[in-house]
Amino acid sequence: MKEHNIQLTSAEIGSLWSNYMTDSSALPVLKYFNAVVEDSEIKPLIEKAITISKSHINQVTDIFKQADYPIPIGFSDSDVDLNAPRLYSDTYMLYFLRNMGKSGIAAYGMAFSTAARKDVREFFSHAINESIKIEDTAKEIMLSKGLFVRPPYINIPDTIDFVEKQSFMRGWFGERRTLTAEEITHIFMNFTNNAYGKALLTGFAQVAESEELRRFFSRGVELAREIMKQYRTLLEESSLPSPMTWDTDVNNSTVSPFSDKLMLFQTSALNAISLGNIGGSLALSLRRDLVLKYLKQLKDIGLYAEDAANILIKNGWFERPPQAIDREYLVKGKKK
Repeated sequence: MKEHNIQLTSAEIGSLWSNYMTDSSALPVLKYFNAVVEDSEIKPLIEKAITISKSHINQVTDIFKQADYPIPIGFSDSDVDLNAPRLYSDTYMLYFLRNMGKSGIAAYGMAFSTAARKDVREFFSHAINESIKIEDTAKEIMLSKGLFVRPPYINIPDTIDFVEKQSFMRGWFGERRTLTAEEITHIFMNFTNNAYGKALLTGFAQVAESEELRRFFSRGVELAREIMKQYRTLLEESSLPSPMTWDTDVNNSTVSPFSDKLMLFQTSALNAISLGNIGGSLALSLRRDLVLKYLKQLKDIGLYAEDAANILIKNGWFERPPQAIDREYLVKGKKK
């Protein structure tokens, strides 16, 4: 049996399907950015990202066709208005590209580790390297423009030490220890991710056609603002600076470049990334108050994500992901 005739596993189908939907939803956004961007350093990176997304869609399509698997509908040029006024600044477009690279590294890494078929492994291996290049180039441009916000610095200890008291875990009552480097990293990462998402949703709330979605996006802005406030307090308690936000990078346009369906899908994707990041942060935080905060955030973002899914379903926009056959349903149907 030839390698390419081996049946796709559930993990491979799921990862390929998610990749198709992600790139399909990113492509209209990137095309719009390419139409309105002014910075000559950022434009080539946008064009590179467009080429990569198109290539991914074509490759996944080929793999699915060989497996006789239905091609997802996803998104198209009908979901974007390339003549719409600028909604986001060039700087924010750069952050969008970097976020695209970061999320790609994480998603493709997981997909590669669960893939067995050689052509699928090669696809995700190449995709990881492409995401690294997008993220790294975006970071280099940020550094050259003085836009890259570094995580906080901490002092270098004189000696190696060991924790002697269980109060190291305490965080609710009494004197709190300062944050560990790993805890700082995750707080910083989650703060910047929420700042990025808050700006994105601010723009969505301004331009959405549906009143329901305008309210929904505004609710997401408030949720991100509250979470950022918690992180800012945690950093200040350890005498550490808070990162910058990107509210000023959203213009005052009320003309939507994107369909409501595309904006809601992008919001759902952000929710999924946030839940994954917070889950990782929860596992690596040792102070009890941090654990409590992360658990509360998982609940709040989870409820917001559920509402996004319900709106997608109500509007007929929720494309069914790959799933196992419901054999109980088939048996019941046969008996009728």
